[in-house]
Amino acid sequence: MKKISKFSLVLVVTLLTMNMQAGTVDFTLDVKKEQGKMVTFALNQTDKIDLSIYDANDKLIHSENVSSKENVNRTYDLKALPEGTYFLQAESDTKVSRYEISVVGDMASLSGNAVSEVYKPVYLYKNGLVSVNILNLDESPVNIKIYDSEYNEVYDSAFLTGQNVTKVFDINNFLNEAYTFVVTDNDKTFVKTFSKR
Repeated sequence: MKKISKFSLVLVVTLLTMNMQAGTVDFTLDVKKEQGKMVTFALNQTDKIDLSIYDANDKLIHSENVSSKENVNRTYDLKALPEGTYFLQAESDTKVSRYEISVVGDMASLSGNAVSEVYKPVYLYKNGLVSVNILNLDESPVNIKIYDSEYNEVYDSAFLTGQNVTKVFDINNFLNEAYTFVVTDNDKTFVKTFSKR
């Protein structure tokens, strides 16, 4: 009977996680205007977002945090950038998207479609059970590691296929009080710590 009730709880947690992620409406980028080396865009359906611009070597050039009850509208003047390829990264609570910026001569253009998009893991924690759900649309390899409070690795597993990776951990079975989950998906790393208390 105890096994059936524990399985039911795990099933409920998993289904709730999948429904939460499927029902989440996240931002979209709309390129409004490109004139010379100035690009104007809007991010729709978001409350807060981190915007960054990186060069082709992944060096951070610009960063800002934006909070808005309405759509986020931005104009970037890219006159100081030499010719080349750059990336606008938009990060919300649920996903990280990268858009290509091309600077050629006196012109700059911003792609309206993301060149990469990674959904952040969704965690549910209840009574010592931690459910990790990763929406992995491009089916790239996903790695989950767990470390105890003394930085000892207690779990390491790679998931090579599947658009939805779901794993449930019972940290009550572990000896320490706190555990850090490190999820790597599509070259992005997400860290979250849980305590038994």
